[in-house]
Amino acid sequence: MIYFLEVVKEKNFTKAANNLYISQPALSKAIKNLEKVVQTQLIERYTKNFKLTYEGEIFYENSKKSIDIINTELFKLQDSITNFGKTLTLGIPPVIGSVYFTSVVAKFKQEYPDIDIHIVEEGANNIKYKVVDESIELGAVIFPVEEDSIIASEIVSGDVVLVISKDHPLSNRKSIDVKELKDERFIVFNENFMMYNKTINACKASGFEPNIVMKISQWDFILEMVALNEGISIMPKLIVQRYKMNGVNMIPISKPEIKWNIGFIVKKNKYMSKTLKLFAEYATDHIRKEYGNHKEDN
Repeated sequence: MIYFLEVVKEKNFTKAANNLYISQPALSKAIKNLEKVVQTQLIERYTKNFKLTYEGEIFYENSKKSIDIINTELFKLQDSITNFGKTLTLGIPPVIGSVYFTSVVAKFKQEYPDIDIHIVEEGANNIKYKVVDESIELGAVIFPVEEDSIIASEIVSGDVVLVISKDHPLSNRKSIDVKELKDERFIVFNENFMMYNKTINACKASGFEPNIVMKISQWDFILEMVALNEGISIMPKLIVQRYKMNGVNMIPISKPEIKWNIGFIVKKNKYMSKTLKLFAEYATDHIRKEYGNHKEDN
């Protein structure tokens, strides 16, 4: 069954054989033996491109479900007879990792030195995809999360502000409506980051498409470009405060309301190990204590 799933995944016997560390003839023989056992042809043999038969499609879907169940039950068994799963794959966007998670991960490692945390730095949108395909167990993302196959749990909420050069004509404003930024040049996080979506949606809600002059993945680079008056940006207030860039001002956004809500996501119906639960509870508790009632200075 595992051989069959690998062939379907690669849609090629040679590639599947290499992945399985067996010869191609041996793999072909194994698939033919499987077809004898189930008494039906699973793979079309006389088409140019790889194709499953109708029965092969059904067998493939049922095989995936069966292997998933077996792997889940084996993981549960291993998890129950050991203290912890020992490893956790955690996805964190760079934009929030340095603010919320640096100290949390360090403290957690001090208290639980036997647990290894593999951190994957990606934009929030990419993390959602990797949680769904199970390459990441636990993701920390910016809300909202619009994905049926994901369970989301909010941790903390923060403010979003307009970041503008001190040399900009609007730099001394006490607050601003996004619709007033219609003719401005925007420097934004790229499409992998949820702040990109939030910026686009805020502008559209205010009746215009933003004039985006730069898409960047590094928040410190964005601030440096804003300080040089190359454009404006909409960013989480805590990020701006942490960097302490002298050449920029933060202006509260009066309309529309933009929140920076942070939370954890896991795949729906997937078994959560004791390690995952332990870290999620630990991080949530520590972050809420430090930032849950955080009063940000203007």
